[in-house]
Amino acid sequence: MRRAARAMSVAMLASVAFVPREPLAAQGSLRDQTRETGGPNHIIAINPFLPLLGYFQGEYEHRLRANVSFALAGSYMRFDDYYTNIDAKIRLYPQERALHGLGMAAGLGYGAVRRKNSLCDMVGANCQENHTTESAPTFSVEGQYQWLLGSSQSTAVTIGGGVKRYFISDDRSDGIQRVLPTMRLTIGYAF
Repeated sequence: MRRAARAMSVAMLASVAFVPREPLAAQGSLRDQTRETGGPNHIIAINPFLPLLGYFQGEYEHRLRANVSFALAGSYMRFDDYYTNIDAKIRLYPQERALHGLGMAAGLGYGAVRRKNSLCDMVGANCQENHTTESAPTFSVEGQYQWLLGSSQSTAVTIGGGVKRYFISDDRSDGIQRVLPTMRLTIGYAF
């Protein structure tokens, strides 16, 4: 009995000592395995609530690498004035799972601000509405978190926020907010 236990111990030690280490190293880390599991490469998403109010926010995003994506976004919103924007963004995913999780983006774009001014005389009986539009390049930064839901990961839900700067000159920006907060709540299709 003792001999059998000793022989078994020696056999186990010998088998462990001669096991090749390459297959274990070839498996890679869990991060590498997770990164290469596929998943969607594109997302088309909109804010589903804004159209009910007459506004729009939407985005198309494409995975470029494991940690980088490119996005085209457009929006039509009202703060004090009406803001229409189109942006191209580069988004970094620090967890190296593009289109999923925490993302930080920088964007360049073009925006138009439409003002609606009312000019009234002293009595208020004679009012005229005046519409002016100012257009300029924009720069934005944002942070977001994106979930890919379902077994096929085809439903994308995103929340985030940031800031956008409109490069309108001082002489043309009378009363226009040139730095605005941005918020994002979108639901979309990932494929």
